Amino acid sequence: MKQDWIAGKGAIVTGGASGIGRGIALEAAKAGAKVIIADLNEAMGQETVQMIEEEGGQALFIPTDVTDSRSLETFATQAAAYAPVCYLANSVGLQTYGTVDTTSEADWDRTIDVNLKGMFLATKAILPLIRKNGGGGIVHISSIQGKRCQKNVLAYSTSKGAVIAMTRSMGIDHAAEGIYINCICPGSIDTPMLRYGAGEHGPADEVIAEWGRNHPIGRVGQPEEVARTTLFLWSPDSNFIVGQALEVDGGLGSVIF
Repeated sequence: MKQDWIAGKGAIVTGGASGIGRGIALEAAKAGAKVIIADLNEAMGQETVQMIEEEGGQALFIPTDVTDSRSLETFATQAAAYAPVCYLANSVGLQTYGTVDTTSEADWDRTIDVNLKGMFLATKAILPLIRKNGGGGIVHISSIQGKRCQKNVLAYSTSKGAVIAMTRSMGIDHAAEGIYINCICPGSIDTPMLRYGAGEHGPADEVIAEWGRNHPIGRVGQPEEVARTTLFLWSPDSNFIVGQALEVDGGLGSVIF
């Protein structure tokens, strides 16, 4: 259903080609936003655009490397020409596994570059557009593993914890401008990334069902559940929420194992 506060405005989703990012793009378009997707996967990015257009929405895909500031400068110029940008969701992410013993320097650098530096650079490129258009909202997608760790995810957990700290700092820096910045810490969400990880342990559907039973709600989440929370954090209804890390995790973070 279209919402007056977002209708006709530009909503950027990095990592919008699949997973949580695709979910955010679809929900934003339903609310009336002109969605701009930044991703490296052109085939899946265009597929997301097609899904939006088939439902009567508007969207644009721009191939973008969020770890490259020049690529983001080009993206920002094209996005600004498409719509008045007021909203950003940083959903691009990379899952890696390893301990300090087994994580290579290259894997460490790549994880930090995509999961942390990419969000910093995207925000740096897009925040001036939001400021120019009178303010809006930015949501970074962190993870429950940014607050609590499982074994063998050193680089990933570190990157997601840093996103939470970055969110707090950005939030207090820009709230007075009417730019409200928060992050979401999802639990297990049924995405291609989750299914890839599950497949390393057995049949994906069975493993995901088992993981879901670890959540008090009894299942894993769906991308649209994170997406709806993103839209709430973008909306005027949440303007007194600043620099927070909201857990959308089916109760997983409240459990003591």
